[in-house]
Amino acid sequence: MLNKSSSRTAQHVQKTLHCEPTDNRCLFMPAIYEHKGWFIGETPSAISRDAKLLAGGVLKEYEQLTPDALAIGIDVYNLEAEAVGCKVTYYEGDDISIPGISPGNHVIKIGEDISSRQAPNPLTDGRMPVNIEAARLVVKEVGDDVWVRGAISGPFSLAVSMVGAEDLFMATLDDPDFVHTLMAYTVDMIKAFGQAYIDVGADVIMFDSQASADLLPPDMYDEFIVGHMKELISYFKKQGVMDVPLVIGGTTTPMIDTLIETGSNNLLCDYNCDWPTWVAQCKKHNRAVRRNIDSNYILNSTPDDIYNTAESMIKEADRYPGYIMGTAVIPYGTPTENLLAIKQACIDSVA
Repeated sequence: MLNKSSSRTAQHVQKTLHCEPTDNRCLFMPAIYEHKGWFIGETPSAISRDAKLLAGGVLKEYEQLTPDALAIGIDVYNLEAEAVGCKVTYYEGDDISIPGISPGNHVIKIGEDISSRQAPNPLTDGRMPVNIEAARLVVKEVGDDVWVRGAISGPFSLAVSMVGAEDLFMATLDDPDFVHTLMAYTVDMIKAFGQAYIDVGADVIMFDSQASADLLPPDMYDEFIVGHMKELISYFKKQGVMDVPLVIGGTTTPMIDTLIETGSNNLLCDYNCDWPTWVAQCKKHNRAVRRNIDSNYILNSTPDDIYNTAESMIKEADRYPGYIMGTAVIPYGTPTENLLAIKQACIDSVA
């Protein structure tokens, strides 16, 4: 039986995403991916390859934590690249390692003619059908009560998966025309995958942390990425998805202005970013912002300490109506009571 007693209504969530006043209780949106397997006693490799297991993990997450949004995905950066031929390493038995694409398992070479490459079919290719079916099952169960988002890669992170990080970063300097062509190809892939989620009743959440200022200079983001992000977000809005989260972890404070320019109405302030700068810009441009707590702190601290930290962070938001309480990616096996401490701080924030 799903626990709906402490989740927010879809109307409350939408108001927060659009920075409209509510009852001041902030939303709780933890970043739970591989940890979904822990809820049902399955490894990340097992749950990522089975639609029923993945749906079961998502629904158990909802039952245990009642977050204010759900995400369909485990190893969120691999699926599109795997569907075009990149080899993903899985782990068998009790190994809880996260599936990934190792160096050397990329399929596109710098300078290659990719004009004849077709975008993979999300209903037939790789594991994309697993996520689509899991999304369908979850939406069928929770209906309109919960904001369900299907995980899609951002264009630069997808390009990294297909080419390899070192080669792609060098190509931004040595072969920028190829990079622009490759980015356009990733956009086609992402549109198709996102549309498949939309067709089963889910929205989308886009992950592009390879484009963080930790890895890519902000001027290169302006040159190679922002236009493609604007195209993607505009496309999804035309399909009726008005709220497209853009998740870029790491030190993103130097790129706030460009991230706002993408058109995403809910952005991420990671735990190592400058919060005063972030909230000032989000207020100025009417953007919702999810502020993260460090996941290692959540894993290794007591519920009381975690509650106090979350409470302090919520107070620092000063009742900004677009504030969302979030976490960095939760490690597999994190105690549920530690996550519920954050949830309780969100519930108490209405006082």
